[in-house]
Amino acid sequence: MSTNQPSGKSPARLKRVKILKKVIVTFVLTLIFLPLAMAIYFGCMAVSLKEELKNKESELNYYMELQSEASFQKNTNVSLEDVSKGEASLNEPYKISESDVSKLSLKDEELYAGYKKVYLTFDDGPGQNTDEILDILDRYNVKATFFVIRKDGRNNEKLYQRIAESGHSLGMHSCTHVYKDLYQSVDAFKEDTKELRDFLYLVTGVESDIYRFPGGSSNNVSPVDMHEFANELSKEGIVFFDWNISSQDATAIPLGKDRIVKNVTSQLSEYNEAIILFHDLDEKRTTVEALPEIIEYIQSMENTVILPITRDTNPIQHLSVK
Repeated sequence: MSTNQPSGKSPARLKRVKILKKVIVTFVLTLIFLPLAMAIYFGCMAVSLKEELKNKESELNYYMELQSEASFQKNTNVSLEDVSKGEASLNEPYKISESDVSKLSLKDEELYAGYKKVYLTFDDGPGQNTDEILDILDRYNVKATFFVIRKDGRNNEKLYQRIAESGHSLGMHSCTHVYKDLYQSVDAFKEDTKELRDFLYLVTGVESDIYRFPGGSSNNVSPVDMHEFANELSKEGIVFFDWNISSQDATAIPLGKDRIVKNVTSQLSEYNEAIILFHDLDEKRTTVEALPEIIEYIQSMENTVILPITRDTNPIQHLSVK
């Protein structure tokens, strides 16, 4: 009697093949999805690091600006002519001399001869608070000066246009306020200034001829002598303006409204011409809250007028170069 043996593969072999197939499929899927998962992970990390870097750079800029404000010394009267003669140091801040002032056309300013003149200036806008600041200025029938940076987009274009159309002065404050790019060379500074000036003219029809250096002309950041940048502005018919009163609203920890009011009003009696530094930034809500009280205080002062800065304005300028 014969016995028939089963044909085909044994169960053990079939099991091994099945396991091998699973291993191969798992390996192939890993090769496909692991790089994708890693790409997503590192992409998210890159976005996060880029945002953190941007925040740190912004924070650094404003700490530098605070340092610039702290280095400003009052009651100085050193002219560029004194510097060129060796009678004053480049490390001393200076207020433009009377001989320099006499070269400017002061027709509009002469209308207010004998008046104390106050200039409200706002740096770094436009932003979310600009419309409200403009509303407050309109309510008090006051004209101010906005030293702006470049911000694209229709909403920002409307803000530039409203500033100009409302009779306020539109000044330049660089395209991006990034010190390391702006101050790396004279050519970089010239290109930045031309780009911003052309942009503002395209948007508003106003050819801006006033400028405020990011960090002020007394900043300690620029590796290039700030007089070189000032000379380039002069060649283009642009006058730069610093300040002699700071609201100190650029601190990393926002100041309260009352403190900003006191910072400004406590110094007003010291100057016949006061250029006040504010910042038009989204987070500067207490600046907006303080503005009405500051304006009311100024308007209560005898023989005092609030004016926008123009080329005819006596420029407060202080330079301090490393």
